[in-house]
Amino acid sequence: MTLGIARNPYATNVPTRLVEAAAELDIPVRVIDLPTLTVDISLHGEAVVRDTAGAIDITSLAPYLLFGYPTAVHAFRILCQRAYMQNPVDSVLTADDKAATAIQLSHASLPQVPSTICSLDLERTLSVAEEIQYPVVIKRTHGAHGRWVRRAEHAAFLTQAFYELKSEGPGALILQPEVAEFYGRSIRAVITGGHLLAATLRTATGNEWRSNIAGGAMQYPVDLTPNERTLAENAARTLGLGHAGIDIVRTARGPLILEVNSCPDFTSMLPFFDEDLTRAVLLACLPSSGRIGRSVRR
Repeated sequence: MTLGIARNPYATNVPTRLVEAAAELDIPVRVIDLPTLTVDISLHGEAVVRDTAGAIDITSLAPYLLFGYPTAVHAFRILCQRAYMQNPVDSVLTADDKAATAIQLSHASLPQVPSTICSLDLERTLSVAEEIQYPVVIKRTHGAHGRWVRRAEHAAFLTQAFYELKSEGPGALILQPEVAEFYGRSIRAVITGGHLLAATLRTATGNEWRSNIAGGAMQYPVDLTPNERTLAENAARTLGLGHAGIDIVRTARGPLILEVNSCPDFTSMLPFFDEDLTRAVLLACLPSSGRIGRSVRR
């Protein structure tokens, strides 16, 4: 048994903690270096995945982040033919695309913050914003940590945000109404092994309205209602993710899904829970680990 743990320079916290936990549990690990991945296809059609350490032979793969490394998509498709993955490649690609995520959640009739997917046309974007009514949130379909998300109170702000996001490259944009009743807040529910592991309420600080921890938001443990827990688990299941971070906002109409992350950084949550979340995530990567339950708050 060898567990593959992918090292992505864009997000180092999770793989570092997983490697440490694996060492404590005497679980053999093969660290996969995403920047140097190659796929060798022989004359006879044999495909071998390699990095600078050589050929990669694993029996399971920990949650991984594909952002920035398209070669990993092809490599992990090959690895998944003989290795257990909580998150299949296609499920990760869907979750990493906010538009595709919204569409798949809609097919399952799961409640979510309303979205309008727009092409890179300013006039149409402004028209949609008028229909939604300001203030609105505009974001690219890909991105994390709130980097490519903007809030616009009127057309001038939206025009500026439109050109900022457009300059990052081709692709659709998403417009959403601002959820005023939960402004600057969101719930992050971490699912692993298909079940809720832990949840925190994240609150923006200062003049920032985005509730991303990377942007300075504060977080506190939160108990989810049965409805919220079911919604989070169903969202992950609908996307085919055994491990996920589900962002939820509370409204008078009930909980709504805001976003889904296929490889959430749960390390900032560790101080709030007695159970070692890292070990729980690690054990869920192994096909014989069984069900993972709710963590215990400190």
